[in-house]
This record gives sequence, structure tokens and C-alpha cells, in this order.
Amino acid sequence: MHNKTTLLSEGSSSNVFLTEDPNYVIKEYKSFYSIQSRMKEVQILELLKSNHIVKLITYTDNYLVLERLQTHDLFEVLQSQKLNTQIIKEICKTLIKIINYVHQNQVVHRDIKLENILIDKEGGLVLCDFGFAELLSNCTAKRTVGTLHYMPPELHQETLLGGHNSENINTQVLIKSDVFSLGVTLFQLILGFMPFKSTKPSASCKLWKLIQQKKWQQYWALVQKLSKQQIDLITQDFLEQLLQPDSTTRTTLDIIYNHPYLSEIKDDAHLI
Repeated sequence: MHNKTTLLSEGSSSNVFLTEDPNYVIKEYKSFYSIQSRMKEVQILELLKSNHIVKLITYTDNYLVLERLQTHDLFEVLQSQKLNTQIIKEICKTLIKIINYVHQNQVVHRDIKLENILIDKEGGLVLCDFGFAELLSNCTAKRTVGTLHYMPPELHQETLLGGHNSENINTQVLIKSDVFSLGVTLFQLILGFMPFKSTKPSASCKLWKLIQQKKWQQYWALVQKLSKQQIDLITQDFLEQLLQPDSTTRTTLDIIYNHPYLSEIKDDAHLI
């Protein structure tokens, strides 16, 4: 029996509570969240067995019991301390490895962001929150899912012409959508801020429009001006490959894992 105590975090479809046992937390679903979606998350967590994936202990129709990790996520780590270049690159390579493992097991995460990367007791990185995740064996999925500021352009229903895409998307496309969201995450990790305001056409974001038009030289000039940082060409190329606006020309995780930016870097980052 696991008894919840303090509210740890609140999400759109669930809340996470501490339990009386210091080794576990409870993820309690909100009443509107369908049984089908709940069981899909269970299926995915049972499929993914890795030290880098949050561990499912047990479950009911209403909640999951998960391993308890450190209370701070990677976003909070970046807010509280300045990481050196070496550890930043190690985190980048580790995250690429983790997401590639997820994809190799026929799952897409659909909500990759700094807040969904937790830290275990040894300082290792652990990917959590598979509430939006999808099995690739399901041929189609709802298109517009995820966190807005990390969302690639292909997931928005509205188009530049003012029309509408289908409400559903082929799950194979979502592999490259995860790559884009990972790119936004790594951009923040490396440079300390978001690469753009939004990829949504109605947002009228100047930075995104330069990416969309593939005016990378102008994009980096503006980024450097706004951030007062110098960004070397290897770092620029690394991030460009992840943030390509066209999913068909966006890099794969196998390719980006071997990018010169990550040469001679280990893929098992620890923050302790």
C-alpha cells in the first residue's frame, strides 16, 4: 500500500505526490484522462527498461507508483549553477543516447524538455513523464501534442497559408519531431535561453522566421547580438542540424551523436 503525502508537481493530466515511503512517488491521473491513455503510459514504461528511464513500480487504474528521484530537474539545475562546457557536452551526448534508445524501442516521447529530465541519486540523467508518449506501432496519433515552445512546425495544425492540416499525423514523422524538441532542449542547455519564441505561424517570431527561411547566418548574427555571446561555427552547425524546419532534412540521432561538437565526449553524464 502506497499512501500519498505532499504534492510535488501539478501537470495538465496528472499530479505527482510524495509518499510515506521515501523511495517512491505517486502519479495520480486527473479524472478526465482516459483509461486508454493511462494504460498506454503503463505499457510504454514496462517496455522501456533502462537506468535512464523512470522506473514503474506498480499501478492501478488511477495512479502509477514510480521510483523517487531527486526533486530538482535539469531546468532547475541550469537555473542554480553554471555548468562547464565539458559537462554540457556530456549531457548533450547522454540525452541523444537516451532518446535514441526510446526510438529504437518503437516509442516517441513527444514532450522532451529540460523539466522532464530528472537526476537520480548518483547524479545520472533520467527521462520522465511519458504521458504524451506514443507507440510507433500505432500508425497515427493526434498531431498537436507537447509543450508549445518546444514544438516543431509540423505539429501545428495551422499552416502559413491559413489552412489546416489533418488533426492526425503519421507516427513515423514524430521521430523527427522528437529530434526537434531535443534540439530546443540542447540549445537551452548550451546557450542558456530559448532559440525562438514559437514555431506557430501566428506567433510572428523573427528568430523562427529566419530559421524557416534557412537564413542561418542572419539568425546567428541576431542571436549573438541579443545574447551578447559568441557562438562558434561547430556549435552553430550542431544546433542547426537538430532545428531544421523541414522534418525531412532534419538530422537523425545516429548522425548527430557523431557530430564534431561531441567528439571524444562520453555519453554517461553525471551531475554529482
